[in-house]
Amino acid sequence: MRIKVLLLLMFVTLCTNMFAQARLDNGDTPDIKELSTYLNSQRAMRLSSSNTYSDATYLEKIITEVQPSVYFFDGEVKTYGEKPKNLFTDLSSLTQLNHPNIQKNNVEIIMISINNNSDLNRTLDMSLFSSYKNLKYVYITSKVSINENNISTMLRNYNSAYSIYFKVDNKDTNQ
Repeated sequence: MRIKVLLLLMFVTLCTNMFAQARLDNGDTPDIKELSTYLNSQRAMRLSSSNTYSDATYLEKIITEVQPSVYFFDGEVKTYGEKPKNLFTDLSSLTQLNHPNIQKNNVEIIMISINNNSDLNRTLDMSLFSSYKNLKYVYITSKVSINENNISTMLRNYNSAYSIYFKVDNKDTNQ
C-alpha cells in the first residue's frame, strides 16, 4: 500500500511540474504586480531578514531617482545622459519602438503611460522589446483605473524574462 501511495504521489508531482512548465512555456499566465503593493511586501520581508539589498530596492531606485533616460513620443527621440537605463513612452508609440535613434543597449526599464480609456483597447506586444538586451522591467503608469486583468488582456507575446509592474496615477496634476 505504501508503494502505491508513493507512486501516486510521484505521479502527481511529475504531472504538476509538467503542467507548470507548459504554462510557463506558453506564456499563458503573466505575472503582473501593482508597484506599491509589491514594494511594500518586499520591504516587510527585508525588515524580517538581514538582507538589505533586493531587486525591489533596485527597481524602486531606477523608477524614483533621476537616471539617464530616453523619451520616445510621437516618433520623436530625446535622450538625456549617457547610456540611458530608462525609456519613457506611451502605448501609441510602441509600434515605432525599434527607432534607430533610440539607444537600446543599456535600457533596463521601459515605462509606458496609459493616458485614457481608449488606450485600454490597444495591445502591448512584448516582442517589440526583443532588441533591448538589458531590459528587465516593464512599468505601466495609468491615468485611468486599471488592474492586472486589464493589462493581461492587452499583452501579446508575453515574455517571462520581463517583470511587469503597474501604477494607477489618476490624480489631477493641475491642483
